[in-house]
Amino acid sequence: MVSQLSWYLARVGGLMSWWLLSATVVWGLLVSTRVLGPRVVPGRLLDLHRFLSGFSLVFLALHLIGLLADSWVEIGLVQILFPFTSDYRPVAVAWGVIALYLLAAIQATSLLKSRIPHRWWRYVHTSTFALFVFSTVHALTAGTDEGTVRWTTLGLTAAVAFLVIYRLLIGRRTDAGGPGVPAAAGRAGEPPVRHEAPGSRRVVVQEVGKPADGVVAVELAAADGAPLPAWEPGAHVDLVLPSGLVRPYSLCGDPADRDTYRIGVLHVPDGRGGSTDVHSLREGQRIAIRGPRNRFPLVLADHYLFIAGGIGITPILPMVRAVAAAGREWRLVYGGRSRATMAFADELLFLGGDRVKLVPEDTDGLPDLAAALADTPPGAAVYACGPEPLLAALEKTIATDFSDRHLHTERFGTPRTGQQQPDAEEFKVELRRSGRVLPIPADRSLLEVIREAVPDTPSSCEEGFCGSCELRVLGGTPDHRDTVLSADERDRRDVIYPCVSRARSPILTVDL
Repeated sequence: MVSQLSWYLARVGGLMSWWLLSATVVWGLLVSTRVLGPRVVPGRLLDLHRFLSGFSLVFLALHLIGLLADSWVEIGLVQILFPFTSDYRPVAVAWGVIALYLLAAIQATSLLKSRIPHRWWRYVHTSTFALFVFSTVHALTAGTDEGTVRWTTLGLTAAVAFLVIYRLLIGRRTDAGGPGVPAAAGRAGEPPVRHEAPGSRRVVVQEVGKPADGVVAVELAAADGAPLPAWEPGAHVDLVLPSGLVRPYSLCGDPADRDTYRIGVLHVPDGRGGSTDVHSLREGQRIAIRGPRNRFPLVLADHYLFIAGGIGITPILPMVRAVAAAGREWRLVYGGRSRATMAFADELLFLGGDRVKLVPEDTDGLPDLAAALADTPPGAAVYACGPEPLLAALEKTIATDFSDRHLHTERFGTPRTGQQQPDAEEFKVELRRSGRVLPIPADRSLLEVIREAVPDTPSSCEEGFCGSCELRVLGGTPDHRDTVLSADERDRRDVIYPCVSRARSPILTVDL
């Protein structure tokens, strides 16, 4: 009876694990070939890919437990760990052992994706196809369900073939009027017409306050009254403003409040118009948002030092609340032009008391970064957001004297689109879907030129820090000049942020 139960356990676990693993591969192809849409892949689709993979591991564990308990096949740990050592169908079992090692490598690099060079993860992840082949051969030859596996294999092969052919056809489509190929831009010099992008959510301005001189705090609620998407400290949303401009702003409210979002925006009269639009918003006015997205996540640490400059306090504020609520050690150094211009200062003082150090420049000068860092223990997490001079000085101080602190930064002041960069050189971009090849002059950004051919190309900050203009690179070598990618991701060749980045190769091919 025990042996029969073990056999059924091994059989059901193996089949379910193989089906789920196959579904993981097909879903990964669906996402990567953009069958589900040409825009940036929503996080929930990637979450489903991870869920299928994790669920297949559960049934794989049941399969292995059943094999170890089954006295008829007589498979032990040695036979599971080393190929060609099993007396029961040694070659068939060997395919499964090899697949097990591939699966372990893929899962390990996926779990460590944020801590290893991206190319390592990419190279290992491509072995998923070999894993699928080995596991399918194992399922066909090692068990007693060859018929079921055979028909399933035929269906999966057809699905994979379709996806590959689709990728080849859509990548080389040259008919300018065909589906999926946007119409050309209007007359030269005209700004692109921006439409509300898929995934936008209509919101209503619920309240407009003034937390400091030159700063407005805007509270937004869903126009339909539904709860807003959940978010974590460090997240931002893209505001689709009445003028058609799209700009990212950090959320500075309470993540537990699903009814409203709060943003704080400094008015920059000589800016690119986004802050002027926000300062013109009135209660009851309806706009759209996209997101939230988080490229500045709060990591777990025993001690935190927060450093904010000016309106850079907005992503820091919810972080301070979260860390204080968790009972962690923390301090905040907050600099500004004057006390009157420092938004949310009273709120922070009430929350942290003497943990909060306000440094108005007109009375106290610039923050003493070295002194602030000296008060932190080794291994402390340092979170900073503010103008570029502040962040550059902080990076230099940490690199020189405090290399054992872990720095996390968010920028909002990189070179603007349209400004010629000193080392910029001309190159070409190929839009794979339409087959067009466009020259990129040294004095124009990649995003500007692409927009002339594809007016609806998404973007937001246009300064290289929000990541909303992300494009998939199909060929060539990007020259990453954004602040989205971390230091160990600067060699990535599969993605580019065209608002500020360029190309190291003579031609760059993108998925447009």
